[in-house]
Parts: sequence; C-alpha cells; structure tokens
Amino acid sequence: MKNELDLRIDDTKKIFLKFAIPSIFIMILQSTAGFIDSMFIGKYVGANGLAAVTLVSPIIMLLAGIGTMVAIGGTTLSGIFKGKADIEKSNNFFNVTMMLLTIISILATIFVLFFGKSFGPWMGAKGEVVLYVKDYSTTLSLFFVPFLLNFVMGFFLKLDGKPLAAVIPIALGTILNIVLNYIFIIYMNLGIRGAAFATGLAQLIPFFMLLYELIFKSNWKFMKPIFYKNEIIQMLFNGSSELLSMASVSISAFVYNMIIINKIGLNGVAAYAVAVQIGNLSIGMFYGLAESVQSAISVNYGARQFKRVRELKNLTLKSNFIAGLSIFLIVLIFKENIAMIFISDKSTIELSMFIMNFFGFAYIFSGINISFATYYTSLNSPIISGGITVYRSLISLIVGLLLLPLIFGINGIWGATIFSEITSVIVAYLCYKKWPYGLKEKNKIINETKIICEKTN
Repeated sequence: MKNELDLRIDDTKKIFLKFAIPSIFIMILQSTAGFIDSMFIGKYVGANGLAAVTLVSPIIMLLAGIGTMVAIGGTTLSGIFKGKADIEKSNNFFNVTMMLLTIISILATIFVLFFGKSFGPWMGAKGEVVLYVKDYSTTLSLFFVPFLLNFVMGFFLKLDGKPLAAVIPIALGTILNIVLNYIFIIYMNLGIRGAAFATGLAQLIPFFMLLYELIFKSNWKFMKPIFYKNEIIQMLFNGSSELLSMASVSISAFVYNMIIINKIGLNGVAAYAVAVQIGNLSIGMFYGLAESVQSAISVNYGARQFKRVRELKNLTLKSNFIAGLSIFLIVLIFKENIAMIFISDKSTIELSMFIMNFFGFAYIFSGINISFATYYTSLNSPIISGGITVYRSLISLIVGLLLLPLIFGINGIWGATIFSEITSVIVAYLCYKKWPYGLKEKNKIINETKIICEKTN
C-alpha cells in the first residue's frame, strides 16, 4: 500500500509529523465527549448535574483503565513483534486484544448496571446529585463496548501505518455528540440521562467505520485468537502501567472530591469540574503527542534501532513542553471565558478562575511526565512506566493534599497539582538517566558485557 509509512526506515521527523496531527486530533476529539456533556449539563441541568458528572468520573475512569491496560499491552507487543518481522505473532496479539477488550467491556457494563445506584452515596453525594450519578453512569455503561474498541482500533490502524484512518470517523462521532446533546437535553428535555445517551450513541458511527477500515483496508486479519497464558500475562503486565495510571487518577480524583465537599461543598465540586474538563482536553493533547510515536518506538525497539528510538522520544518531549506552555498561557488569558461556557453562577465562575490558575501552571510539566511514561510503555517496561505514573497521579498528589493545606490553607488543595507535576518531572528524569531503554534492556547489556568478559578471560 503506497501511502503506508515504514516505521523502521522513514525519517523520524516525517513519522512524527504525519502521526502527531491525527493523533492529537483524535485524542482531543475523544476527550470532548465529557467536555461537551459538561457544557450542556452545566448550562441546562445545573451545578448539581455538573457535580454528578465529576463525582462519577473516577469510577468510569477506573473501569476504562482495565480496558486500556489490555489495549496498550496488546498494541505494544504487537508492534514489537512486527518490528521483529514476526507477522503471525503480531496479528495474533491483534485478535487476542480485540477479543479480551470485548469481554471486559461487557463485564464492565454489567457491573455498572448492577451497582450504579450505589455510586452516589459511596462518594458522599446527597439528594438530587445521587439520582444524577445513577442516571449518568448506568446509561453511559450501555456503550462501553464501542467506546473501548474505538480506542484500540485507532491504535492498530496507526500501527499499520495509517495514522489518518481514524480521524474522519472520530470527527463524525464528535459532531453527532453535539447534535444529540442539543436534541436530547434542550429539545427533548431528557436532562443528564440525555447527555449520556448522546455520548454513547455518538460512539456507534466511528465504531462501524473503524471496523470496516480494519476488515477491508488494513493488513490486520481477523482470525480465531490463540490464547497463550504467558503471553496474556505479559500483555497485561505491560499494559498495567496504564491501569495504574487510570486507577491512580481515579483514587486521587475521589480524594479531591471528598476534600472539596468537606471544605467547600458541592459548589466547589462544580467549580473544580471546569478545571477538570480543561485538564481532560489538555491531557488529550499531551497523550496525542506522546502516543503519536508509540507504535514507531515499539517497532524500532524491536528492530534494535536505538538511535531512532531516542530521536522519536526527544520529539515528543519537546513538543509536549511547548504544548503545555501554550495551554498555560491560553488558560491564563481566557479563564473567565472558559468558565462561562459551563456555568452561570458568578461565585462559581470566580472560584473556577482561581482554580484554573493553579492547574494551568501545572500543565507546563504534565506533558513531559506523560511523554516519559508512554515512552517506557512503548519499550515494554511497565515497571518504570507504572512507577512514574503512580508517583505522579497518586503518591505525590496525596502527599501534596496532606501537606500543602497545612501550610497554605485551602489554596494548598489546588497547589497539590503543581507539587505533583514538578516533582514527577524530577523522578522521570532520574529514571531515564539510569534506565534509558528500560529495565530489560539494561539487563541485556549487563549480560552481554559479562559474556564478552568471560570470553576474553
């Protein structure tokens, strides 16, 4: 196929540029689902609806993390074996990944349908917010299968050298989400349940389009998957850093919500929700840049082309730093306009603007941390990737939430994010200095050196 890139040969800058734009575009579009829901809910359901979406997001994120673990683990190993020219093994990882994700999505749907009514009370919600949490979570769960499979299908198309293939399907899904939100929330007055239906139904267009692309226009072959216990364990282990990432974010978001409810109230959760939605879009851009070369790094690592691995890693680090700085400036200048998109209450808008000052500064460093974590996942080194992620998303954040409010009062709650990102950059840099190509590669180099020394003696 003439338009395919050869990830082992083509210029690394060419690969980055051709993959980065669609990757960023796709990640941002996928992140807009919650953004659009929150915008319509905040304006037409109210602050309680917006608080409900924020409260339920940690649980949905945790369930999505399990699916992401399989998706990232499968595509990474598939890419490594593709780099080794073992096409049969690479294709089997494709089929195993698709099958496991389908099963996990169905199980996640059943779990939320059965326990969704308990989510609100678990998280300290009261009154109307409890009902909103149940309605939003249970309705959204009906569409977990297309949501998670869309994510992994886009990854496998990138791995096949087709970075643009997922752009149009995801874009059409985003447009449909906006239209359906208008119809369900404003025209049909379905409230928060309508927002969840809009998001879910909008996943169906990209699902069928991406499935068609994989079946008829890619090099991947749908076959009966062959499950090998050791390979599945390796898959899950490699993708575990992504699960740890989602789990850490879920736990820290839960802690954040509890602290805000106790210190400020549900109005504070609504104000925090605005910063969260801007954060989700920003994180989408950072992951888009980091993951744009994930397949290329895996393939070149499998082919033992370490110079190209370094070049690709450096491109994402520089790009994410520039992106983070740009987002900080945009938030600083337009924070009031951003807050007014979601909420109308003046006091909530002012609190949102104040929170965004802290979160905006933290974005300067967020992309660097995400780039390092994604880089180690691409090298099949989940221990380092997971370590960086857990430190950033959970350990440092909890430490910041415990210590900074004692020093700075309520301001310390928001300052914990800055503390987390800055200290995480230091940790990630130290890891890279010690393990530039992951734990396994360092062990290989040590073993090879020992063999050479033994032969010399």
